[in-house]
Amino acid sequence: MQSATSLLALNFALAGAREGFGPFLGVYLQKQGFDPAATGFAMGLAGLAGLLATTPVGALIDRTAYKRAALATAVLGIAAGAVALVATNNLWLIGLSQLVIGVADTSIAPLVAAVTLGIVGQKAYGQQVSRNEAYNHAGNAANAALSGVLGYTLGLGFVAIAIVVMAVASCGVLLAIDKGRIDHAAARGGEQDERSTVRVLFETKPLLLLAGTVFAYQTANGAMLPFLAQARTAAGADPSLTTGVMTVVSQATMVGAALLAARIAKDWGYASVLSIALGLVVTRGILAAFAASWWLVIPVQLLEGLAMGLGGVAIPALVAETMEGSGHANAGLGGVMTAYGAGATASPLVAGLVAQYLGFSTSFIALAAIAAGGLAVWMAGRRVLGLRDRTGQTDGASADPA
Repeated sequence: MQSATSLLALNFALAGAREGFGPFLGVYLQKQGFDPAATGFAMGLAGLAGLLATTPVGALIDRTAYKRAALATAVLGIAAGAVALVATNNLWLIGLSQLVIGVADTSIAPLVAAVTLGIVGQKAYGQQVSRNEAYNHAGNAANAALSGVLGYTLGLGFVAIAIVVMAVASCGVLLAIDKGRIDHAAARGGEQDERSTVRVLFETKPLLLLAGTVFAYQTANGAMLPFLAQARTAAGADPSLTTGVMTVVSQATMVGAALLAARIAKDWGYASVLSIALGLVVTRGILAAFAASWWLVIPVQLLEGLAMGLGGVAIPALVAETMEGSGHANAGLGGVMTAYGAGATASPLVAGLVAQYLGFSTSFIALAAIAAGGLAVWMAGRRVLGLRDRTGQTDGASADPA
């Protein structure tokens, strides 16, 4: 199997494994008798673990030559955490499982980025990320369908079976990738200079702006699907079927959106792709507040698919271009994904508290307002820093290099 093809198969398989319980966790905990605040707490722990681990993990990836082994360890850690999660009804043990899943999951994105960059190089990276993300979302859709069927027919606890299957498949694909095809210098964005990783990250202002924007993006978007599923479940809908249908709709849409991102970037640049994604999150949050029927739930999930598909390509492409030549590309991605993890942590906490005291509809409006603020900061910040959109290409991002 050629390395580029293996990357696509890897992203398909990894998607189902790294998603873990994903949107099913909220309704699973709800069916176990936990209130929205407790559910938000448990869901937020995985994001907290990612928040603490992502940047150090990225720095380690810049230095290790054992990227395939590290990736296999991470995906098996997620599978183990998922199995442990369904084996207990204790909130603290569930939280511990979420911590394990969070650390493992936060390692996957920079590891996949490093392997991809090391195989295809900087020039082809943006286009390859677009294809990777398309297969990633296709894998998520397949996993959501399988999980929905398992949850509906056997119970939500059996969703762990799908996670284990995809984890084993991921390890099988990793074995097909020739480790000799990975250029470790290219994988870290060039040779490192004398500056420390921390200094490089904090001195790169475009990266800091991107990190702040990504924080708002994920804070606004992260909890919408699971809390919309909880709102529908509270209204009497079947939790497994509801979550499965919603996830399949959004993930299927993300496949096309990921491929579309490269085409949009060719004309407008990846910074504009991220702006569009933020605007879609705002629209989605407002619409979700009034999604009392399936006729509105489906459009809400289509908007999620578009926003996540575009953002999933734009973010790593922007990081790679920004950090080109620094030798700290994966640390840079780790820093941005730390912000992403912070958003993932904050999102269910904010949504859970607002939903418990003011209702689900108000929580969606609050999340939409956060996305609107992130969009304003992104556009104003780029203007202040004098950053320009790079157009006419699909193999790079639109940020100025460090």
